[in-house]
Amino acid sequence: MRIEALEHQLMRSWIEGDRKVLKKLLNSRFRLVVGARAPVLLDRKSLVEAAGAGWRLHGYRFGNSVYSRTLGPSAVFAAELELKAEIDGKDLSGSWWMTDFWRRSGIAQRWQLADRQLSRLDENMQFPEAVRSLQLWR
Repeated sequence: MRIEALEHQLMRSWIEGDRKVLKKLLNSRFRLVVGARAPVLLDRKSLVEAAGAGWRLHGYRFGNSVYSRTLGPSAVFAAELELKAEIDGKDLSGSWWMTDFWRRSGIAQRWQLADRQLSRLDENMQFPEAVRSLQLWR
């Protein structure tokens, strides 16, 4: 699928600190939301500047749970994400849940990432099991 290939291209450019490719793949109004007790927001300029410098990504792997769906000029990509990363020397490696929202841009109709949400995975299975019990199709 095209979106999954773009996801890999974006992550590799981050690892390599390739700001030119990152700028091409990120919409000018891109936002990154990191879900935590105190959520944090980064804009495109901040992420591009941090990539390969302040926020170093050494490796990544999408887990088995990958969800991708194209809806006209938009697409959603969600996956478990194993990151090997650090910010200013502090290790932030671990398991995350990532949800990306892609949009086709202007005249060129290129796919660009408009929004990314990252949240640490919770090991407590009570909540997902409770929600699963509500599924009518089971």
